[in-house]
Amino acid sequence: MFGKKRGEKEEHPFEQRFVPDSDLSDGFSLLVEDLMAFVDVTKSCLDSIRQISEHIEGAIVYLDAGCTESFQLMGAFPIFLDLGARVVSSLENTCSLDAVADWNGNFDPAKKIVIMTSRLLSDAHRYILRSLSMHQGVHFCSIFTSISEVAHSAYPDSPLGPDAFHEYESLLLQDYEELTENSDLKSGQSVHNNMKGNLTFEDEGWSRHTSTEEDIPSLETSSTGKNLYGNSPRQKMVDLRPKLIVSVHHFPMILCPFSPGVFVLPSEGSIAEACLSAEHEDSISAGLPSLSTGLPSDGDEVPPAATLTAHFLYHLVAKMDLKMEIFSLGDLSKTIGKILTDMSSLYDVGRRKRTVGLLLIDRTLDLLTPCCHGDSLIDRIFSALPRKERTSSSTSIKSSQAQLKPGPSGLERASLEVQIPIGEILTKEDPEIDDSGLSNSIEAFLSGWDSFNSAPEMVDLINLSKKASDETIFPSELLQGSFVSTESFRGTPYLEAILDRRTKDGAILVKKWLQETLRRENLTVNVKSRPGFPSKLELKTMIKALAKKPLSLIKNRGIIQLATAALFALDETCSARWDAFISAEKILSVNAGDTSQSLAAQISDLINKSAFAESDGKKSGKKEQSQGLLSFQDALLLTITGYILAGENFPTSGSGGPFSWQEEHFLKEAILDAILENPAVARLKFLHGLTPDLEAKLNKTKSDTTKETSIDQLDIDDFDDDQWGKWGDEDEENDDKEQEYDDMQLKLELRDRVDNLFKYLHKLSTLKSKNMPLREESNLTGDPYTNKGLLHKLLTKILGKFDVPGLEYHSSTVGRLFKSGFGRFGLGQANPSLADQNVILVFVVGGINGVEVQEAHEALSESGRPDIGLILGGTTFLTPGDMLDLLLGQSSYI
Repeated sequence: MFGKKRGEKEEHPFEQRFVPDSDLSDGFSLLVEDLMAFVDVTKSCLDSIRQISEHIEGAIVYLDAGCTESFQLMGAFPIFLDLGARVVSSLENTCSLDAVADWNGNFDPAKKIVIMTSRLLSDAHRYILRSLSMHQGVHFCSIFTSISEVAHSAYPDSPLGPDAFHEYESLLLQDYEELTENSDLKSGQSVHNNMKGNLTFEDEGWSRHTSTEEDIPSLETSSTGKNLYGNSPRQKMVDLRPKLIVSVHHFPMILCPFSPGVFVLPSEGSIAEACLSAEHEDSISAGLPSLSTGLPSDGDEVPPAATLTAHFLYHLVAKMDLKMEIFSLGDLSKTIGKILTDMSSLYDVGRRKRTVGLLLIDRTLDLLTPCCHGDSLIDRIFSALPRKERTSSSTSIKSSQAQLKPGPSGLERASLEVQIPIGEILTKEDPEIDDSGLSNSIEAFLSGWDSFNSAPEMVDLINLSKKASDETIFPSELLQGSFVSTESFRGTPYLEAILDRRTKDGAILVKKWLQETLRRENLTVNVKSRPGFPSKLELKTMIKALAKKPLSLIKNRGIIQLATAALFALDETCSARWDAFISAEKILSVNAGDTSQSLAAQISDLINKSAFAESDGKKSGKKEQSQGLLSFQDALLLTITGYILAGENFPTSGSGGPFSWQEEHFLKEAILDAILENPAVARLKFLHGLTPDLEAKLNKTKSDTTKETSIDQLDIDDFDDDQWGKWGDEDEENDDKEQEYDDMQLKLELRDRVDNLFKYLHKLSTLKSKNMPLREESNLTGDPYTNKGLLHKLLTKILGKFDVPGLEYHSSTVGRLFKSGFGRFGLGQANPSLADQNVILVFVVGGINGVEVQEAHEALSESGRPDIGLILGGTTFLTPGDMLDLLLGQSSYI
């Protein structure tokens, strides 16, 4: 797995992860290596791709946005090349020219298409149909979806039944034939007007099919058997093309592994985007489970994400040839556990000898940890760097679904593909980088493929050299990297080693990797290196030295990308803001241990300072003045943190909240004034629709201030005549009255919105009192500065074999038989313990962050159980900014 021999103990990443700088025995290292290889999620994903090699060989492979994100992170694209794929392209951006971009130099026409999607077939239908219409010479189409056939039929909004895959094959062929006939009619009508179009690429259909998304029907509208293009009779035509053969398969291993033991789901896949809760009294956000009250729900409706998540976990474990012992904590996790139990059978239990303990946890049992800014380098990187923009597919799919059902049609998760701006480091200002010819090579390569926008004479290297010298082109727009989990340094995957590192330790480790790489390449740098935490100049100089030659840049791209990401995360601006958050959160934590008055005063002070900093920065027109200071949205996130802390430390007082009426009144006034000063907070759901009015009021206030200032500067003696003083007073009075009325209406509406915000904050403050597991076990709660997060505490208790209130075990088929049947004769068996399992898979329903990965590994190390393999998974990867979007954004139930 790690690309090294067993005797080379010092390079083993597992030793770095759990016991840094330790001297473990060789026998223990071998045990750990075998164990980690056994639970390698990344390897299982890559092996799954190799198992479908007969479909990939010689095929045009299309990946949707979720699959692209998954395969990018796991480093799967070289495997597609090795398996003989002609080209790998985007499903949402299908182009007929994909057939000529052949990696393997095969000039025969493509006969196969492979489409891999992380969505429901109904959601991906329009793109699948469009890709087929682009390549009519194709005889075979293999479709791989991460959603199982049973999950398709169980999903409430899916139009497919129990035999979903076979049904979809028939429906796709039907729609494809109708689309082809319609296209033939159109081309037949224009044959006399444009004979040239029928003489070029006729067999492949490139010139005839230029269908847009609007021309491609969705499955919901095209699978009813009705004529898609009207009731007019079609002209009988002889079709000599071979009949298309379509096959649909289940491919469960579409996930995003950060390391062999840490993964999340693709951000644009159906599972991650499905709603985790419906809107009711105990729900917080569509992207988070409801509060775990322990009471039966009002209806029997199961959230869509519960079904999809259960089927995904079942097939993931089955793919690794394991059987599950299922444990759950939280209402939604119990629902998923019950679905998993119903899916199990005697065949599953008896066939697989090795077991994995699956622990399902609701994210709402601990909202404080992902909201806070912990000491994690990977969290800083994901918060500091921009993410890849989402594809247009999500918007179109959601708009079509919104017409079918009320409420949120889906979630918009932040992309996991960070955009590492390597180009901003390798600027043309460095003569060594510019003389290397890197810009010319990259520009020549890109322009060579851009056949539409580049004239033949532009391919000349002289012109390309001049073009590459332009600052707007080189290199920031040409060089953008992203993480690949399998990129390694002497056998140690980078992300695996960084995931559980604190900021300082992670930065020092990156620096050591850079130094080792420079020594291997026999390169020297003119910078004075000091032991300990690296400076910005040190990192930047070493990165430039490694990227001096194109061959070195390509060879060492993994460490260059990681070092560049760390450099931007540790930059003064990002670092100052993160440290300001940490300081504010620590102050809130200290005040939460004091009195409610001090905590309320501290929250109010943070809101006032953020509003003043933003308004002062706007007036001066200089953003630099607010660097390192917190914005109003940041203050709202801190307000959420403060209310959660208040709910854990203070009994409920006035108006159903943790603060008294007077304390909360001052908080409301502070937020009200901050909104009036900073109306540009449109993404916050509780202000939806008020932004234009707030901006108009702010602009009028500024203009009135400007007018008053200009009038004061005039000489009053110039207006001695009384007749000038009364001119137009009546009209001005009427306008003033109307403006006062509008302002009063706006303030009343704004106060109602702020009141709704505080009712929502009251709900967040009841996390401990309403979540039954937290109510029964007070030791599971606490702030992240004096104690660890929930995941660390749970694993510590479980591995220590202590009882955890609310932890439910879901009996397997054999276990139920013993309880119901053989148990009468005294042959019943005790429930297994999660600590007795050799492998533990922890899946957090709602998402995980880097601090939790770090704390989970610490809990395993402190337990003295190195024989246990730990896998961590979650719905998505959460940053504090993502939590703000979930709690106050469009998916929240505020």
